[in-house]
Amino acid sequence: MKGLPQKGYFKRMRFYLKEMYPLGIRLIYAAILYTSFILFLGKIHNLRLPLFSPYNLLGIWNIFAILLILRLMDELKDKEIDLKLFKKRPLPSGKVLESDISFSLITIIVLYLGANLWNPKAFWAVAVVLGYSLLMFKYFFIPRLLRRYLLPNLATHNPIIALILLNIVILFTVQQDLSMNDLSWASLLLLIAMYWAMFFAWEISRKIRSKEEENEYVTYSQIFGRFGAVFVAGSAQTITIIIAFYFLHKFSLSWLFTAILVIGYAITIGAHARFVLKPNPKTSKLKPFGEMYILSITIAFIADNFFIG
Repeated sequence: MKGLPQKGYFKRMRFYLKEMYPLGIRLIYAAILYTSFILFLGKIHNLRLPLFSPYNLLGIWNIFAILLILRLMDELKDKEIDLKLFKKRPLPSGKVLESDISFSLITIIVLYLGANLWNPKAFWAVAVVLGYSLLMFKYFFIPRLLRRYLLPNLATHNPIIALILLNIVILFTVQQDLSMNDLSWASLLLLIAMYWAMFFAWEISRKIRSKEEENEYVTYSQIFGRFGAVFVAGSAQTITIIIAFYFLHKFSLSWLFTAILVIGYAITIGAHARFVLKPNPKTSKLKPFGEMYILSITIAFIADNFFIG
């Protein structure tokens, strides 16, 4: 039997958000991600951007909102498998209602689009991201294939990261009154690839299990094996640090950037090695290390800009 839901939409959603999308932490993550990316866009184009501006607030909101939209969509699209394998989560346990999720999803979509109505370029950029998200929600109209096979699912869903990053680029061009031809595309595409690679690694890391943890839920450790899954995640993280060192050389970044970069990478690869050598339910928790690696890269860029100047 499902648990009894808490009384009132706001109480139920407050419980849901606390469990699945803690607002304070996610807002900080969005701010760090946007700030680091936009600052490096400025460095690439030899522009020093203000720390506080309406554009920055909008950019942070756009990231925060689209990630919340994706989270709510996942609740609805995965409700059957969650009911079967993750019964303690808020929706399958009955602590939040499906109607709560649906109403919240529509509300956030309206706010996401509405915040960008002031500029056609900004609006169409977020509309494209939202459109791709809706295709993901519908499993690109091939649900039998994408529900069953993890790799095609990854190939169709993971590009949303690149679209979110391109959305930041569009907002940057609006802020600086630049055309797309004014952008330094070689460095820009490398920057997008660097960020995309570390989020790709996070996606792999969160679906790695030890042998005793495996069940009907399809994981990358089932597909590639323990070493193979870790190798894929670690390779993506290595691509990230290689590109970061290229930027370190090209833009003469600081020792602080280097230190944070190297420490973050060493800790992450160390966690991978520990799991390969001693696989168990404790060492298989690689998702937090994937998140820590993303934070180390993004914070390194911010620290280089503000603490070194």
